[in-house]
Amino acid sequence: MVTEDWALVLATTSAEEILPRLSAAIRDKVPHRWAAALVAGEISVTPAADGDGPSADELAALAELAVPGRPWHKPVVIGGTTRPTIVAATVGPWAPGSLLVLVDATDPVDTEHAYPAVQGGWELAAALLSRSGPAPSTAAERFFAGEHAKQLLIARNTQAVTLQALLATLRSKRLDDAQARQAATDIASTALTTLRTASAEQECTAERAFTLLTEQLRPLVLHTDVDLETVPPVAADRLLPTLVGEAATAVARGCVLAMLEHTRPRRIRVAWQVTDDRLVLEVRDDGDCASFPRHQGEYRMRERLAPLGGDFSMDTVPGWGTTLTARIPLVLPPSTDVELLRELSSREREVMVELARGRTNPQIAEHLHVSEHTVKFHVRQILSKLGVRTRGEAAALGRAARL
Repeated sequence: MVTEDWALVLATTSAEEILPRLSAAIRDKVPHRWAAALVAGEISVTPAADGDGPSADELAALAELAVPGRPWHKPVVIGGTTRPTIVAATVGPWAPGSLLVLVDATDPVDTEHAYPAVQGGWELAAALLSRSGPAPSTAAERFFAGEHAKQLLIARNTQAVTLQALLATLRSKRLDDAQARQAATDIASTALTTLRTASAEQECTAERAFTLLTEQLRPLVLHTDVDLETVPPVAADRLLPTLVGEAATAVARGCVLAMLEHTRPRRIRVAWQVTDDRLVLEVRDDGDCASFPRHQGEYRMRERLAPLGGDFSMDTVPGWGTTLTARIPLVLPPSTDVELLRELSSREREVMVELARGRTNPQIAEHLHVSEHTVKFHVRQILSKLGVRTRGEAAALGRAARL
């Protein structure tokens, strides 16, 4: 089982130390001598590498054999010598196909748990390495850098919740060794499924968002003496923009984690209320309010809520605990990303609107009464002007600009 918070450790590490840190963290789970990586054409190796490490041709050959998301173990040629290795390739989305090679590696007996640990750690490490270059200069690059950072934050928060739940399970006096192992396995499996599943929905109901939050919070207190009360919103069928649901979930989850870690509560209450124009969430505990990390909590909430036009308040009453209230508008503030579309012609903007709606080229052609060949031409022009590589990236920019 992974015993470190990958995101917290790696995200605070310099680029040249990311691969060595990752190698050291998984060595007890997956024994190996040294590691090499290929990210965006750049090769890096750990200090223990023999000679100059692998050649570009050797890594390129391995990249052809690698299966994204499915590490494998077999002898391959590295540094001119055939060695037993474990090869993992990222699924993405921020560094797809990036390669990790663990050299002189022993194939782990417990591959069911070892390989997901390698894959999960490498996904995050590769994302961090891919962003360690020059600062983004164009509007499109700044947008995707921001999305990149957001996904890393989500991964970090998900892993923090998972580790807290694992620790609570393993420390529980209510479970014997076999029960604790089974419970920990279930928690880890659920977390991996969450990390691997990217939702294509642009909005969901308040009930669905709150249910997902509850599913994340329950394991944190399942085998503890803390009583968690969750109060779902009355307007259960109200649709929430994805960004609003994500922000409300992250704020509530972060507050619960902080309370469990610092205030030693007996009870925690999480409630959502949806009005005509905003979502109001409240997290309350009965713990030691003096121990709550107030300044850190305020910083995290401001960081999460300010871009959405939201605000918050925090009350601490000795003997009664801490209450945090956040208010998030359901109508998002105007986007600052409209500059991304200024270079597009009127027809290209029409095509861009259809891309943002997820329509295919034939569907766009039928809707705009033009040929499919014309649509393909406009799509190529859009990709070139926006500085993106795929229609999916262009659609993301269109949605960000509220098309």
